[in-house]
Amino acid sequence: MQAYLDNNRATAVDPQVLAAMEPLLKEPVGDLNALHSLGASSRKLYTEAMEKLYAGLHAPEESDLFLTSGAAENHSTLMMGIYIGDILTGKKNAIILSERESPSMMEAAKLLESQGCRIHYLPLNAEGVVEVESLYDYITPRSALVSVPMVDPETGAIQPVGELAEICRKYDVPFHTDATQALGRIPVDLQEIEPDILSFSSETLHAPSGVGAVWLREGAEWMPMIFGRRNHYESYRGGPLNLCGAVGLGKAMELASDSLDFEMEDARELRDKLEEALREMEGVTPLVPWALRIPNTLLVAVEGVESEMMLAELAREGVQAYSYTIHPFGDWKRRALTDIFGLDPKLRHSTVGFALSRFTTKEEIDHTIKTFREALDYLRDFSAYDTKGEQV
Repeated sequence: MQAYLDNNRATAVDPQVLAAMEPLLKEPVGDLNALHSLGASSRKLYTEAMEKLYAGLHAPEESDLFLTSGAAENHSTLMMGIYIGDILTGKKNAIILSERESPSMMEAAKLLESQGCRIHYLPLNAEGVVEVESLYDYITPRSALVSVPMVDPETGAIQPVGELAEICRKYDVPFHTDATQALGRIPVDLQEIEPDILSFSSETLHAPSGVGAVWLREGAEWMPMIFGRRNHYESYRGGPLNLCGAVGLGKAMELASDSLDFEMEDARELRDKLEEALREMEGVTPLVPWALRIPNTLLVAVEGVESEMMLAELAREGVQAYSYTIHPFGDWKRRALTDIFGLDPKLRHSTVGFALSRFTTKEEIDHTIKTFREALDYLRDFSAYDTKGEQV
């Protein structure tokens, strides 16, 4: 049996999303500015897709929302735009990020630091969450940007972005959050959290990867980095519009909104079943308190077993899990999660994660529990170390 439980990195395309996109893959697509019938048809499809995105985000009508190619473009354009427009001009002097920001944000920060830009990192507490009050240690009216992801993709920890955005407003500092891991898992209401900039990608929404979007609060600034012909519909980004991707993303957002109750109840029930079973196994510790996590995610530390070995054993039986400890991102420094949680340093390479989706079944979870238990027994019998990581 196959059990795909790596849905915080990539999801299967929903058949309804594929069906919405399929006509655009078979027939000519008209330019949105064209006066002929294909142009009119494309404008209608684009408008409908954007309406679904606005609705899914509860975005005010007067705000701006535009399409991109995904997280890497969103984050790179944001960071370089802030650097060119505010840091190099001397108007601002620093950028503040979460220490658990995405790889694309961290890589951009590393580049900017090499150019003399000051980057401050907000630490996480022992529950995997940014302490709101810690922002006061770094923020000043000359800060150019504060960015904290809405949800940590590895732990599923929900960050207090609404409170952080409120502090930023007091200092007149732009606040950005990436909502990729939150959409479809927890409510996202832009009229409640009130960031200046919100971005997201398609890969966790059961849409094809390579599509994303950026939302700008009315009056927020954004410096385009991709040049070329622009039009009324995509004034913040040059180049051709990915209408097929827009339609797919819009449909995926609509389905995610419709499925939100499932994600928050049924997916949580399956995740909790998995968590309770793993918690009963010796030396297996769930990370991040239950109430602080999105409902589809479980990350555990496994004493006496390395992540890579556990993932390999799970994969033998069709269980696709994840561990970020064996996927190093760049050469910038990131504190190990086990250090953040105050766990034994021996566990730094012993974390395994599971991220469910609305397509995950009870049978897949039962299979995962059985496979994990068997893999744990096998690897510990095979290992020269006991469950505490001590040599025997």
